[in-house]
Amino acid sequence: MGIKSFLKRILPEGDYKYWNYRYIFERPGLKKALGAKIGDKQLQFPKKVAILFIGTQNYINFLPKYYHTIKQKFLPKTKKDFFVYTDQVKYPFLLRKKDIFVYPVEHGIWPYSAMRKYKFINLAKKKLKNYSHIIFIDADMYVNEVISEKEFFCHDKPLFSIQHPNFINKIGQFDRNPNCTACVKPGEDLSMYWQSCIWGGKKEYILPLISELERRTDIDLKNNIIPLWHDESQLNKYLVERKNLVHTYNPGYAYPEKRMIPKPFKKKIVHIMKKFGGKRELKLKTFEK
Repeated sequence: MGIKSFLKRILPEGDYKYWNYRYIFERPGLKKALGAKIGDKQLQFPKKVAILFIGTQNYINFLPKYYHTIKQKFLPKTKKDFFVYTDQVKYPFLLRKKDIFVYPVEHGIWPYSAMRKYKFINLAKKKLKNYSHIIFIDADMYVNEVISEKEFFCHDKPLFSIQHPNFINKIGQFDRNPNCTACVKPGEDLSMYWQSCIWGGKKEYILPLISELERRTDIDLKNNIIPLWHDESQLNKYLVERKNLVHTYNPGYAYPEKRMIPKPFKKKIVHIMKKFGGKRELKLKTFEK
């Protein structure tokens, strides 16, 4: 019996699909991607970092663990403020932290809620100008290993994102609809596909990114067009157009919670497995101190 047949036999169908065991058969490529050496020098020195969190309805419950792990383990020596976009403005945790700024937004219907990500972020455009760096991190993530300033800013690129673990040595799922503003064009370099769960960079480059992707999304909505992977398709199109400005972190900086990662590599930042409204409901627990 082959390993694929064995795994499919012993695992529930949902687990098998989620875990995506293709990485076992791409192990050499994955190891190469994860094995990128960290530079010897810190090349960027952020004065103050804005962390962007979008969490409506149940997703607000991820905030305490998100906040504490980022504050303690991610760029631990750097001043960080949190911009929280939510419809749960009376959530108790929000009221107790002076470094959290709350922006009320509507929950919305999927996938329109995802497409409105850049519009939500731009609500704080004026205040975000006060930060040297702006970093978006999905609500359902937490920092698992200490990530120092020297480690994270080992490059001088003004933009960054994370390589998608499902597309090691493969062409990613870019939008191909010629009527969509996220559509990639013939001849563009599609050798890298990024996750939209973490991205960021210097404010001089991130603020234009946010505004441009809000503009492109508005055009698509006006034309009743939904990009293949919503906000992620838009982000990939934008980064493909500016690839020489982008630093790509290996997938260990945004790795699925339930997926094994080849040794000796570690999950620096973890993407939590969740399923709202399904058979396997995630029971969120408050991470208080």
